Amino acid sequence: MHHPSPRPLGSATRSCVLAASLLAAAPFVSCDAPGTDTPRSTAGALRPATEPAEPGVQSAHHFERRVARELATGYLLFLPASYDDDPARTWPLLVHLHGGGGRGADLEKLRHYPLVQRLEREPDFPFVTVTPQCPAGDHEEPLGDLWTEHAGLVLELIDELIASYRIDPDRVVLVGHSMGGYGAWYLAHRAPERFAAVVAMSGPGVTWWTYRIARAEIPVWVFHGERDEAVPIAESERMVEALRAAGGNVRFTRYPEGGHPIREPFDGEEPYRWLLEQRRSRSRAHAP
Repeated sequence: MHHPSPRPLGSATRSCVLAASLLAAAPFVSCDAPGTDTPRSTAGALRPATEPAEPGVQSAHHFERRVARELATGYLLFLPASYDDDPARTWPLLVHLHGGGGRGADLEKLRHYPLVQRLEREPDFPFVTVTPQCPAGDHEEPLGDLWTEHAGLVLELIDELIASYRIDPDRVVLVGHSMGGYGAWYLAHRAPERFAAVVAMSGPGVTWWTYRIARAEIPVWVFHGERDEAVPIAESERMVEALRAAGGNVRFTRYPEGGHPIREPFDGEEPYRWLLEQRRSRSRAHAP
């Protein structure tokens, strides 16, 4: 597929729309009847959810409902200036998750993020880079406004980009700051088979997420400022300790004078060199 030379980042926007469905069934349950020593069987076909339950007995029922909703988000997409120079070349994909101040439906709110600014001034940045915008919460039908609640949308967007551009699926990396750091931790836990590496900055996490990250052997690099008053560095310390205890591969960089916003990882070179070296293992690539 031939693509024209990338336009300036300001005009390289797309929209991703997807529908999700959920089908749930209650498991079989059996219990003992009150006052007896023998189990009271509930074997056989599950009762429809509309069939009344029998008092004093825990009975097995079946509930089925298809729930579909359409989700949409805008995003900034960057193709390196040399993208079309070699039609056989595939590229790493950097998924950039912004912090809480970027929520909404106005992509201009993403312009102040350091990586977005870097792409404006560095036309041959060596990653295809996508910066999705986390939707704001819907007060009439709350959908939430955290990356953890829109992880499925991000994963669908990644699939769409891999299908549309020359992206190496073994070199998809996550970079997130603050709320985006929290989202990066979560996405790596939710879909560990998808990612080659994670950079989490100034973001909290849930320690039990680290088990699946460690088991999948995803390398992680954590950055945090010691003077962060919004998300204390103790949040990253807990995640790093849990990941190490689980046998994970993790690096931790602390900034003694750093606050919550930190530009150093975005503006430096070493994190990107490190990300360029990472590849998803073949065992993870074929995991179910």
